[in-house]
Amino acid sequence: MREPGMKKKTVPKNAATRPAKKTARPSVTERRPGPAQDIQVRIAARAHELYEQRGCLDGYHLRDWLEAEREILGHPVEMDKSSERI
Repeated sequence: MREPGMKKKTVPKNAATRPAKKTARPSVTERRPGPAQDIQVRIAARAHELYEQRGCLDGYHLRDWLEAEREILGHPVEMDKSSERI
């Protein structure tokens, strides 16, 4: 029920027959992740593997990420005591 003084919403008659607006879709090449994004996905996956190998023990996410980064990028990452457990 409408409150007194409220107008009923009207829809133009041709609105139902109009086709939906098409949005511009990026081409296939634009939707693929770039090299940097691909590396991040690989690092995240490896860090998750390290987390699972530890028995899903929380608090070592930075250490896992740095270790995965070192393995995938192939260069040493200095680890200090601050990354032991957060």
